[in-house]
Order: sequence, then structure tokens, then C-alpha cells
Amino acid sequence: MRFPLKDVTVKRVRRVKQVTSPLYADSFWQMNQDEFAMQVEGVGTFYARDGNEVEYSPVPGASRESLELYLNGSVYGAILHQRKILPLHGSSFLYEGKGIMLCGEAGAGKSSLTASFCLDGAEFLTDDVTPIIFNGSSPYIWAMSDRIKLWSDTVKQLKMDSEVMKRINPGTDKYYYTINGAEGETFRLSLIFILRSADMVSVACKEVNGSNKFEALRNEIYRFEYLNGMPENNAVYFRNIIDVSSSVKVYEIKRPGRIQVLDLKMFLEENLTRDNSLQDVL
Repeated sequence: MRFPLKDVTVKRVRRVKQVTSPLYADSFWQMNQDEFAMQVEGVGTFYARDGNEVEYSPVPGASRESLELYLNGSVYGAILHQRKILPLHGSSFLYEGKGIMLCGEAGAGKSSLTASFCLDGAEFLTDDVTPIIFNGSSPYIWAMSDRIKLWSDTVKQLKMDSEVMKRINPGTDKYYYTINGAEGETFRLSLIFILRSADMVSVACKEVNGSNKFEALRNEIYRFEYLNGMPENNAVYFRNIIDVSSSVKVYEIKRPGRIQVLDLKMFLEENLTRDNSLQDVL
């Protein structure tokens, strides 16, 4: 079973452990500072502890791809939080030597836009979950992904062959696309684009500054809800977000809901790189 961190023990068991004394619990998640559990209907149950141990128990008929979707998403995020490694909800790639991260809500275009750049020469780093580690106060992307999740519409737009990809589960038109990257290496984070779908006819870009910048980055912490049960992380991430805010430019990109992937890529490549405010970044 795939898992991004090779030093984590991942075991299939008949019944996963339960969280002792959860600080946060609902019908889906239970957690405290060192333990995490999750139940997914039709897929299985999951447990993570101490940043180095994962258990999972699939329901009959659950596909490997469905299990890996949660192992490489919510469970991976829990392990990073347990290690107090800042995870941001974004995909990233290396473009002209610069670490670029695309953040935004589900469906904003993070993965599709990342794929479009990587198919055109950029180096793939992460998909959906981006761990940020620090050298002093300088933030670095920790490249820990070897595939990217793409909807069938994106596959068609980018003229990719879905026949060589694995469908994530039978109920969706979403696929895993395996892509070689720099797995395990770190790259300086240079620029963050926060993608937003909006009711507009053209793409708009503005730099985010001041307290709005801090708040925007804080909102991009992956599985922010976990912090309800992991109070020690708040102070750590507060300092981390300040360091990112101090050294990385952040831009909000508002995009029409139906814009084509390659049109948005062209906007970032041609329009933004010509903007004087970005010349020192891209």
C-alpha cells in the first residue's frame, strides 16, 4: 500500500485501535495530540499514532485506490500534524528553478494546473498536500508525491490517455496519474497562488498583504479541523505562518468557473511574468 513517508509503519489489521481520551470527536474523526482515527463508509477505518504508525482495516470490496485516497490524504495529513510539520492544502511544482505552490478550495484547479505545467517541462513536487519544512525561518517544499489526481475533464483537456491511468474508485471520473518528480527532496518556496472560482468573465490577480496574507495562509492549513484536537500545533503553526508571510509573495487568482486549464496556465505564464511586481519571483 502506497504511503508518502517511507519511515511510517503501515499495517493492515482486522480492527484498528481506538483513540484514547479524544480531545475532538465526531462521527467521522476522533483525535488527540498523538492519535487519530477515521471511519469512511464503504472504504474502511484508519488509525495513526505518534507520527510514525498507521493501521487500516478495509471493508469488503474496497478498492486499493479508494484506500490509498484516504491514506495519502487525511491520514497522511494527520501524521504530518502529529510531527508538527506544517501541511498546506496545495499542489506544487518547480518552475524555472522556483518552488511554486497552488492553493485553494476543492475544485479550484490546483491539481489540473500543476499537471499542465509539469507536462510542459516543470518538475512535479506535490499534489493536494504540501508539507512545509523550515531552515531557520526560510520555508521549503518537501516533495513527497509521485502521482497526481485528475478529473476526466482535465485528462481530456490536456490530451492525456486515461487508459493508462488508474481510476480512483468506480463511482467517480477521477484518475491517478503517476508522474516522476523529486520525491524526498526539498525546494525553497518562492511563490503561492491562491486560486478562487468566481462569477466573472476573465482572470484577475492581486497580491495579498498584511494581516490578510497571514489569514489567507492560515486558512490553507490542510485539515485545519484537526487542530481542534491538537492544541500544541497552534503555537508552532502561528510561527510557521509568520515565517512564510515574511518571505513568500502570495497572490490571489480569481478565475471564471469554466475557464480551460491551458488558458489559466497561459495567464500565469504570460501575464503574471510580465508584471513588474513578479519579475523578482518568476
